[in-house]
Amino acid sequence: MQQQDQLRDPRDVLGKVHRVLTGELLRLMDGFYNNIEESLFELAYQSEDDSQRRRCFDLMRELRFRRAGLIKHFARSIEKYKSLWFNDDLLPELKAGQELDDLVMRMADKTSAHFEGVLQQIAERVGHATQRQLAVANMPIAPKSVAMAFVICCRSLRMDTASIEIVQQLFSRFVLDGLGAMYGSINHDLRESGYLTLEETRMVSGT
Repeated sequence: MQQQDQLRDPRDVLGKVHRVLTGELLRLMDGFYNNIEESLFELAYQSEDDSQRRRCFDLMRELRFRRAGLIKHFARSIEKYKSLWFNDDLLPELKAGQELDDLVMRMADKTSAHFEGVLQQIAERVGHATQRQLAVANMPIAPKSVAMAFVICCRSLRMDTASIEIVQQLFSRFVLDGLGAMYGSINHDLRESGYLTLEETRMVSGT
C-alpha cells in the first residue's frame, strides 16, 4: 500500500516520467549520430549548390568534434525543463530569437500533429496529477520543448542559422519522429498511476 501511495504522488510519478524522457532522448540522439554522416552525404549530393555541399561536409566534421558537448548540453536542457511539470516560470527562457523560434515551430508541427491524441491525453493526466492546466506545447516531453532544447544547444555551440537549418531536418527525422513509443509508454504509466483524462473523469463521476 505504501508503494502504491508513492507511485501516485505526482512528484514521484513525473520524476519517473522525466527520467524516461531523458533516457529515450539520449538513445534517439545516438541514432541521430549514427546516421548523421550518411545523411549529410546524401544532402550534399542532392544539392546543386556548391556552398551548400561544403556546408554539409563542414557539418560532418563539426558535429563529430562537438558530439560530447552537444549531447551534454542537450541533456542538461532537458533536465532543466523538469520544473515545467509544476510551474511555467521557465517558459520565458524558452526562446531562441524570432527566426529560430519559427524554425522550432516548423520542426515541432509535424510531430505534434502526428501524436496529437496521445499528447493531449498526457496533458490531461498531468493536469489531474498537478491540479493545474498544462498546455500540450509546454510539456517538457512535447515536440516543441525537445526541438527548442536542441536548437538552443546548437546556438550555444555557435552554429550559424544555415547550419542549424540543415541539422534540424535530421534531428526531426531521427529524434522527433521517434518519440511515439515513449509517448505511449508515458501515457500508460500515468493511467496506471491513477491519473485520468477529462473523459475518464466524466465516466467515473457519471456526468
